[in-house]
Amino acid sequence: MLEREEASLLRWRASFISYCFIAILFVLAFGFWNAQVVQSGYYEQRAEENRIRQIPLRAPRGRIFDRFHRVLADNRPSYDIILIRENSPHTVEQTAAMLAEGVTMSKDELMDRINHKKHDPKFRPIILKEDVSVGDIAYVKAHKYELPEISIELQPRRRYLQDQMAAHAMGYVGEVTEAELATPDFVDFKSGDQVGKTGLEREYNNVLVGKDGFKRVIVNNFGREMGKLDEEPFTAGNDLMTTIDLDLQRAAEDAVGDQMGAVVALDPRNGEILAFVSKPAYDPNLFATRISAADYRSLADDPRKPMLDRAIQSKFAPGSVFKVFEAAAALEAGTLNPLRTIFCGGSEVFYGRSFACDKHHGTLDLHEAIVHSCDIYFYNVGKELGIDNISTYAKMMGLGRKTGVDLPNEETGLIPSREWKLKALKAKWYEGETISVAIGQGYVNITPIEVAWAMGGLTTGGRLKQPHLVNPQELKKLGFPANEVVEEDYPIQESTVDFVTQAMWGVVNEQGGTGGNARVNGFEVGGKTGTAQIVGGKDAGKTNKDRRENAWFVGFAPYRNPEIVVATIIQNGGWGSEAAAPVAHAVLDTYYKKKIGQFDGKLATIAAK
Repeated sequence: MLEREEASLLRWRASFISYCFIAILFVLAFGFWNAQVVQSGYYEQRAEENRIRQIPLRAPRGRIFDRFHRVLADNRPSYDIILIRENSPHTVEQTAAMLAEGVTMSKDELMDRINHKKHDPKFRPIILKEDVSVGDIAYVKAHKYELPEISIELQPRRRYLQDQMAAHAMGYVGEVTEAELATPDFVDFKSGDQVGKTGLEREYNNVLVGKDGFKRVIVNNFGREMGKLDEEPFTAGNDLMTTIDLDLQRAAEDAVGDQMGAVVALDPRNGEILAFVSKPAYDPNLFATRISAADYRSLADDPRKPMLDRAIQSKFAPGSVFKVFEAAAALEAGTLNPLRTIFCGGSEVFYGRSFACDKHHGTLDLHEAIVHSCDIYFYNVGKELGIDNISTYAKMMGLGRKTGVDLPNEETGLIPSREWKLKALKAKWYEGETISVAIGQGYVNITPIEVAWAMGGLTTGGRLKQPHLVNPQELKKLGFPANEVVEEDYPIQESTVDFVTQAMWGVVNEQGGTGGNARVNGFEVGGKTGTAQIVGGKDAGKTNKDRRENAWFVGFAPYRNPEIVVATIIQNGGWGSEAAAPVAHAVLDTYYKKKIGQFDGKLATIAAK
């Protein structure tokens, strides 16, 4: 009986072992079939990836030129240290520790870079350090066998030859962010790519950016390069020709100096921007290599706001510059006879409140009121014209509207009306507020480019040409679609244009005119000064420089059929005649000397007082 039980147990054990053996064989056979048949393509691809590595060949961005083909921005050779985690023999902590011994970065700094990209595919390169030194390159090359996951990659780096000059027009480049990659504009980009962030770099990023190439190399199990298979060269970005005249740009920048302000010079006949200044500025070269935290904080915390593009984003009360547009509006509306005289005794009461003028001008007609910038005269003009007429005509002439300049983030100025105040402030308009608007104060504010655009339209008989830094024809030559420059014509009588331009000629050239500092010998310059109060009232600037008036001058030349308009604002500059008119003079003088062939590269300026 016992023997029978033992024999049965042995048979059961033998059967169990046989079944287990068969099961193991089945599992092995299934795995073999799965690997060799079902997932053969996957494993073949992985094996190929382990054997072949694709190295990107970075394409340089296109160069940016001024209108005479002088280089404003190009590229310089530069090298980055790259990490590819796939097939690395080390953990990322080990790699960071080993690399930190030879490059001027701590392990923590390297780990920050790695962790920032930890969700990216492992085959995608991570930039650990940009624009590395010869010493860094030597260390990586010397340790290529210990650190096969680390390599050196050529990265053409943006270079702005004029440093801060025209910085806000140029813009800057930087690494594309995750948020940008989620937008349609950057659908063809990938993490690590350099893209335009602001200015022309951003506006024409699709023109300037090139197409990266690649080379495929054979690597061993440790990721070491063993040979080269093939290569597709990169395609450089397209060069971009701008309308900027570097000589005028330099003249404007030098004349503004260390002051806060903006200058926009354009050709009113076609809208081409000749000079575009916003001060203080920043050096876009800082962004070409990843800007340091200290440098960025310095820019962000600077109370003078160097990153702000004052030419298109800052809105200022225009002060007496507004009088010219108001005069044109009153003439067009028929509420003003240009021969009408008004007595200025230094002040006058409107709606129970006394409004002052800077001088006792006595009796003036419209021409004299513009030449001497009499506030009393224009208080009366504004009162009779009314706020809604002022608003309608000013907007028609281009004020309080976007110009459509080919730069990102343009702001819109404000020309108030009864409707605007009721909608925006939930309050009715008080007639006394019209008196302030009549001299460019109160709620009215505009950007420097708006006033340059509007002055160009007024002096050319109601033709508003869209300001631009790149001609559409240049884009079409490169094969890119481009809309034509927008021309917007508004109705205005020739007699009105003749009258106001003649008066603005008088501002610069007649005895007692407020714009004499903009005069250029031989060039028929016209213009209008403005001295706009800021917070604190009329006399606040006498005790606090930060509350001095903003100085304006908007000039043009020749005063018949103008070729150039220059709008200048100097923040806290005081009188427009003393701070802003000399800046316009520098630009107009340079333009005229070039026009008559007498420009020798030396800039003649009148020192701002």
